[in-house]
Amino acid sequence: MQGILRLIRKIEGMFDQRENNMPFGKRLLAYAIDWGAGGIFSGIPAVLLYGAITGKNDMFSNLYIFEALGYDWYWGVIAGLLCILFALFYYVYVPWKIYPGQTLGKRYAGIKIEKVDGSAARLSDLLIRYAFAAFLLESSAYVISTYIRQTVTLMMRFYVDTVWMYAGALVTLMSVMMIANTRSHRGLHDYIAKTKVVLCS
Repeated sequence: MQGILRLIRKIEGMFDQRENNMPFGKRLLAYAIDWGAGGIFSGIPAVLLYGAITGKNDMFSNLYIFEALGYDWYWGVIAGLLCILFALFYYVYVPWKIYPGQTLGKRYAGIKIEKVDGSAARLSDLLIRYAFAAFLLESSAYVISTYIRQTVTLMMRFYVDTVWMYAGALVTLMSVMMIANTRSHRGLHDYIAKTKVVLCS
């Protein structure tokens, strides 16, 4: 643990020394809301497609279920791609066009995403922050990351899910430690996208 903290301090020293009065609890609250609401919203296409294809109304488990039940593997890919589109709407389009700088969780918590220079986050910033850094690198922090890993596994026909999940868990842990223990309170996804999370004025 001390080694991780030293690494975080070194990273902070390299990138950002600016003070940010962002309470960790507010970010945690926003994340919890977005994990639940964003996860449910992102999973809607898979659940609906599963019901339409199989005629079953039991609990949907994962994208591998289509092939396990004897359906073509590409149904899982279609479901996964639709889930990704829904996730992009929730995590990218909403804070870009509907509530500038805010997902539903951030809006409820009274915080927002902005560029490090204080300007509004653009579409490209939000795509880098969420679609690349959060969903792919920190691939254990969001429900949609599970669908992405499963979709890639189905498309490649090579199992990458578990290794990717554990690697993502390590990256997520490092990012959370950065948010909680640095003066700037910026996670890895913030550094990559050149964003920060601040209190709404």
